[in-house]
This record gives sequence, C-alpha cells and structure tokens, in this order.
Amino acid sequence: MNAIDASIPLPNRSDPAPKSARRMLLLLAAIFFLPFIVGTGLFWSGWRPQKFANHGQLLQPPFVLPGSGLRDTEGNTLPASRLRGKWLLLKLGHEPCRKACEDELQQMQQVHIALNTEQSRVQRIFIASDAAQSLAELHVRFPDLQLASLDSSGAGENWRRVFTGAGRELYLVDPLGNVIMRYDNPPDMRGVLKDLERLLKYSWIR
Repeated sequence: MNAIDASIPLPNRSDPAPKSARRMLLLLAAIFFLPFIVGTGLFWSGWRPQKFANHGQLLQPPFVLPGSGLRDTEGNTLPASRLRGKWLLLKLGHEPCRKACEDELQQMQQVHIALNTEQSRVQRIFIASDAAQSLAELHVRFPDLQLASLDSSGAGENWRRVFTGAGRELYLVDPLGNVIMRYDNPPDMRGVLKDLERLLKYSWIR
C-alpha cells in the first residue's frame, strides 16, 4: 500500500461551511414563514387595523343591482344588465335634483375627468326616484351622464328597498353589478377619486 501523499489536503472535519449553510437555510425559512405565523396569530387574536385605506363605507356583504325597474330618458325599459361592464359612480336621487344635487353631479364629472386615461372604465349614472321628473335639463348640462328614473312598478320599489339611505348618497358599483361602497352626504370627492384610482389600478376586471 502506497503511503498517503502529504501534498494532498485531507478533508477538515471541523470545516464550518456545512453549519453555515444550514444556518442560512434556517434563516431563509424563518423569513419566509414568519409573516404567515404573525398574520395568523393576529387574526385569531381578534386584532384588526383601526383605519382602512378606503375612504367610503365598504358594504359587507355587497348587494347586487336589481335586474329591472329602470327607465331611460325616453321612457323605455333600461335593464340593469346594460349598466354592467364598467365601474359605476351611482347617485340615486330621493328628491328632485336641485342646486345641491347638480353641484354634486358636477363634482362627479370632475372626478371622472381626473381619472385621465382610465376614464373609459368608469360610467357616471344618476337615477331619479320620481319617474315624472324631467331629466332634459340634466341631459343638456351633463351629456355624458347616464340618466334614468325608477318606474312606478314593484320592480322600481326594489331599487328603493335596496338603497335604503335617506339622503343623496353616492355609491360605487363594480363591473359585475355589485354595489361595494357607499359615500355619505356630502361625499368627500377627493376620497372618491383615491378609491377609484386604487381600484382601477389593482382590479383584474378590465
């Protein structure tokens, strides 16, 4: 048997490399799993953030727009299905649209314009509670505003039941027809704009 060549280094059993690699692996695992552990602990402990990012009142659960009960400016039936496909800024009038109401419609228009390139993904709509109310003047002042009124049938009453607010509330509706957020009167239009910008940025619905 040949003698071991002294020039060939023997493996160093005290080499710290395996221990260092093991510590690095454990550190990476801790970094990966720690957020899940902390989040689960906070959830089951009942902790919730004191302030949410949205400016409106999040409706939990959201409710779906009634399927019928609307008429357009010509008096024809306006199915709610025709309102889907875009985000809606929906204002339901509980009284004839006077000065304060028109001012709010103007502010809604300014929010829409401020969306810049995302304007095409949003539609504004005003629904008058009185079918006899003339919407001609509003159409002249806001030609790109969708106008409708509630008919006098039971279907029209469905809209009054689901929109239970007593003032001139503003609602945010997703493209699937779900009413997800409400803004009390008078609405903070800067907050409305921020909520819309965030939703349009992160929504998978185009």
